[in-house]
Amino acid sequence: MDKRKYPRFSVEENVVVALRNGRNRIGKVKDIGLGGLSFEHIYEEDLTGGETTKSLILWIKDVNLPKIPCRIVYDRPLQTPTEYDSLTIRLTTKLCGIEFESLTDEQMAQLKELFGVTP
Repeated sequence: MDKRKYPRFSVEENVVVALRNGRNRIGKVKDIGLGGLSFEHIYEEDLTGGETTKSLILWIKDVNLPKIPCRIVYDRPLQTPTEYDSLTIRLTTKLCGIEFESLTDEQMAQLKELFGVTP
């Protein structure tokens, strides 16, 4: 059962996130809602470690939403597609779940506008 307060929406191909977690990490957003998002990345290390204060920058369409405070809920490997079996170099794709924390009224309004949610 989904325990999320806000529903998640699948996103288009061109939605990108940069997580500031000691070092910047970039990934492709898979789904997003007013409470958080998930994104795919290929970084080896576990993103749940490092600094406790994290923020992200989100690019949706032509909109840039900077300095969104967040916490990492999970960072787990995904099953490797069979078409990757013949590759010499193996990259492990992971799915990272993010929960937004303490959004400003302006940030929440921007997200609602992007999702077409009426106040």
